[in-house]
Amino acid sequence: MLITGNFDAHARKLVDPNLPVAQRLALVTEMRDSIEIVHTSEYGNFLRHLFPAFYALLSDGQPQFAEGPEQKIRNMLLEVLNRLPNNETLRPHVQAMLSLCMKLLETDNEENAVICLRIIFDLHKNFRPTLEREVQPFLDFVQRIYQGLPTTVSTVLADKPAAIENKPAAIAAVPAGAVTVAGAAAQPQQVVQVASQAAAVQAGVVAPG
Repeated sequence: MLITGNFDAHARKLVDPNLPVAQRLALVTEMRDSIEIVHTSEYGNFLRHLFPAFYALLSDGQPQFAEGPEQKIRNMLLEVLNRLPNNETLRPHVQAMLSLCMKLLETDNEENAVICLRIIFDLHKNFRPTLEREVQPFLDFVQRIYQGLPTTVSTVLADKPAAIENKPAAIAAVPAGAVTVAGAAAQPQQVVQVASQAAAVQAGVVAPG
């Protein structure tokens, strides 16, 4: 169980480069299972110590395109961020969280990208005036998704065995700019899901507050 007085120790341990992956996975699992702590008066301390560690792991770590402990760690970290209350306690970290999710939306795998979309939607919905300048970059991303969708689906379906047996090769076969969610080319149905959710976020972003 995550102990409130140990946030700093947990954060330092989490980013320790010598920490075995299995132990980091166990630590992140513990944090996810203790997420209710963010609904207490300790939320500010949780963010102050642990958000920088989450940011470092997700931003500096390598995206994973196969199931494994590293992917589980990245996925659970994003799930924790997705479950954070969008209130004034979070406000000092909003810009950094949005920038992180926009970066991962372009580089990470499709499963993690979908979580990033949910986070982006919630941030724009709850902190609209603060993030006004960030609306256009996201709308540009949505436009690229839809413009590239037909090419992406056609390319993958034309070489389905390669997409199944060699996901990186299938992704490389997609013309540059066809789709910006890394890994989505190997699963066209996931591209549709990501694009649909992006459209929903777009509607939320531009709707009156």
